[in-house]
Amino acid sequence: MKKWKYVIPLCFVFLLSACSFGESTEEKLSNILTEIYNLEADYRDVQTQLAETEQKEQANFQSMMELTKDQKEELTTQVEETSLLLEERLTLVEKEAASIKSASEKLSAIDGLLSETDSESEKENIKKIEEAFKNRYTSYDDLSDQYQALASLQEKLYNMLIEDEAEVATIQEQLEEVNKQNDVVQQSVETFNELTTELNKVKEEVFTSFQKED
Repeated sequence: MKKWKYVIPLCFVFLLSACSFGESTEEKLSNILTEIYNLEADYRDVQTQLAETEQKEQANFQSMMELTKDQKEELTTQVEETSLLLEERLTLVEKEAASIKSASEKLSAIDGLLSETDSESEKENIKKIEEAFKNRYTSYDDLSDQYQALASLQEKLYNMLIEDEAEVATIQEQLEEVNKQNDVVQQSVETFNELTTELNKVKEEVFTSFQKED
């Protein structure tokens, strides 16, 4: 099994000039984006712990694969420990997902901002950011689903290692399923990271455009 992690954070660098304060569309948008960024705090906060838990689980798994069924007691202990790490990992992912969900719900404020402005150029800029956000959050939903599917396959594999009736060939087949799903997760991670990069790029372009219009 390969290790994976999110690698590209969502960043906000606002390019607000002194004349943009007040009730300007630029400031309203920047305030909304700041709120979204803050709502993703839990998502950012769990990344280090999540990576560390994955590394521990991976190390345990490698150790388990080197044991034989004759070492049943040791194998059972390691499976139990590894299963606890998996549970811990899924708890962190739950916290992460809740953070992303809260942030995504804030996109309704961007819709509200669209209805408030009469400027076509401003509308176009707002729509660009909204679309970039929606693409990123849709990608995260897919990543979350694929990750949960991978965790289920991993849990089944761990339990197989201590089942008396489980044959080596069956365990190998399950391991192959885990590796296939891990590849799917890796691709989902790459897509999510690419869309995060794209969102950051769009954000910078939009605020640069606002500055030019001031």
